[in-house]
Amino acid sequence: MSMYTQLLGFALDEHDDSDLPLAVGALRAELLRCRLRLLAEASSSDAIRTVTDQLAYDVALVGLAERLGIAWELGHFDQPVRERRSLERAVVARGIPLADTDG
Repeated sequence: MSMYTQLLGFALDEHDDSDLPLAVGALRAELLRCRLRLLAEASSSDAIRTVTDQLAYDVALVGLAERLGIAWELGHFDQPVRERRSLERAVVARGIPLADTDG
């Protein structure tokens, strides 16, 4: 298990499901907020900030995926970019746009 996967596991354990909004629209809004922060920090040399932003995005993405009934596995985040893209595609396939250009 990669260090990132372990960190994500800890973040998910610490994240209380009761903290999640109930509506898919609110979950999507949180995901997009995290995505914007992640994109804004993309050129940052602050590795801790970058990992923190990635973890926040992945926690939001997993929360939305779970709400939509999309299966995921923590171990797949050993390759976080690949798993992130896979979950994003699954969310979009359920009719939830993840960017203004998605619909």
